[in-house]
Amino acid sequence: MGSPAEKDASRARSGSASADRPCFRSNRPDPPAHPAASATDGAHSLPTPQPTGARTIALGLSQNALARRANLLAGLASGGLTRTEIKRYEHGGRRPVDWLPFIAGALGMSSDELTGVTDPIDAVLADLEVDVGMAIDRRTFLTDSGGLALSALPVSPNSPVPPEAVDYFRDRLDGHWREDAVQGPRHRATVTAQFKVLEHVAGRATGSVRRELWQTAAAWSGLATWLCQDAGQMSRAAAWSVRTLELSHRAHDAQLVAHALANRAMLDTDIGDGPTTVEMATAALEGNGLCAKVRVQALQQAAHGHALLGDRAAVDHALDSALPLIDQMDDPYGWGNAPHTSSYLEIQRATCYTRLGLGAEAVRLWDQVQGSASRRNSGVFTARYARSLAAARRPEEAVIALEAAIEVVAEVESARLRREVRTAAAALSPWQHDGPGRRAHELLGSIGLTAHE
Repeated sequence: MGSPAEKDASRARSGSASADRPCFRSNRPDPPAHPAASATDGAHSLPTPQPTGARTIALGLSQNALARRANLLAGLASGGLTRTEIKRYEHGGRRPVDWLPFIAGALGMSSDELTGVTDPIDAVLADLEVDVGMAIDRRTFLTDSGGLALSALPVSPNSPVPPEAVDYFRDRLDGHWREDAVQGPRHRATVTAQFKVLEHVAGRATGSVRRELWQTAAAWSGLATWLCQDAGQMSRAAAWSVRTLELSHRAHDAQLVAHALANRAMLDTDIGDGPTTVEMATAALEGNGLCAKVRVQALQQAAHGHALLGDRAAVDHALDSALPLIDQMDDPYGWGNAPHTSSYLEIQRATCYTRLGLGAEAVRLWDQVQGSASRRNSGVFTARYARSLAAARRPEEAVIALEAAIEVVAEVESARLRREVRTAAAALSPWQHDGPGRRAHELLGSIGLTAHE
């Protein structure tokens, strides 16, 4: 199983994450503990090369500025990461594991890039050997030039897959979701490569371990779906959504099947297909014995479909039906994008009202829920807020909100956010010859966009 030092080093590579934390999160991710409490000793310093110092110089950042950026991504207005901890990190004196996604995001890198991990498959195989006590021949995996596993050669199981493998992959998945909340889909190549390792391990397992690994694989492919969707790769996202549904059936898990259908409805919402969104969400709700969380997911996606169809009454009915379910959400599933707060549903209502063109009503809702999301989602929601302000004939305020959203564009790799920013700017077209319209044009130009594709 490896020594404690080896296990600590392995966990440091993958990032520390709690197994019982929901995978999808709408609220801002929990900020790390103080670096002094979460850092490991110098014996576990970063593998070479350490790009932090060179990267800060290239970006014109001081150590103080890097710390401030990381704290901003963590949602901390004061306290948190300090210049001293950054200095120790650069010199290998400490390794602030919980801060890795935030520091990497501040530098415009993935955590793997920051720590020098070059092959995501090798990283997982090493972790499995140290943490779980099982070895897989690296030659089992065929890779393309981009390092993504394409297929696994058929091999005979040389030992049973231990139950610890389930916890390992669940922890790893949770860590990937936390990284998504900070950085967007920048790490999708790592996620899709490591999925192949999980798929291979699940195929070797037996009994309850096999079923639990297939359940984890379904949740993992759901993450891959989302990352491709957020990156604007809709065809790949659609393919992954089919894989998620297939794996959910393979795991014989009715909750996961409904969850997969709701996620497919979310993809159809982003595509702008209202009828299919409603059909997929309705199909998800037809399952028997669904937990409250899955029902909330499906109902809020149905609301988005109705908004695309211009049906306000149906929007309100779906969201009002979901509201009392929030207090009933008490399940063991480590996946699902409906948090345990009513504010999330009000964010969905504000989004629906924005799509319906109900400017003043949408603005009132956005005013109530601002500041309750992760950094990437805060950019999306602020862009939608700008769009609703424009619809309410408040162009000066709309431009201010648009500028705030565009600040986030530079920090995360999200095609969805860029699309929302473009849509918000287009809503200011009635003032294109006035100050607000000209400023919107300048703001879009600063990130290489125009108001119309």
